[in-house]
Amino acid sequence: MIRPASLALASALALAPAAALAAPAQPAAAVQAVTQQPAAAPQAASKTDAGHYAAREKADKKVANYEGGSVVVIGISTGAIIIILLVLLIVL
Repeated sequence: MIRPASLALASALALAPAAALAAPAQPAAAVQAVTQQPAAAPQAASKTDAGHYAAREKADKKVANYEGGSVVVIGISTGAIIIILLVLLIVL
């Protein structure tokens, strides 16, 4: 006998294409018109924040040269994409 979890998974996978092809209840333009709200303008940093940042930069000269972790993020993302592609090529 099939366990309830297996039966639920099988039925969900079997019905997924039908649910994906179902027509939306409202046209997409009407949904976008209802949900679209004007974006709020970003708030400028207060003078006290700017003063704190300036004081911190004066105290530690390395702060001015901070670049963040963009190289690490790009490298790991590229590596993950390459590994996924290799796995797909091996499996298929």
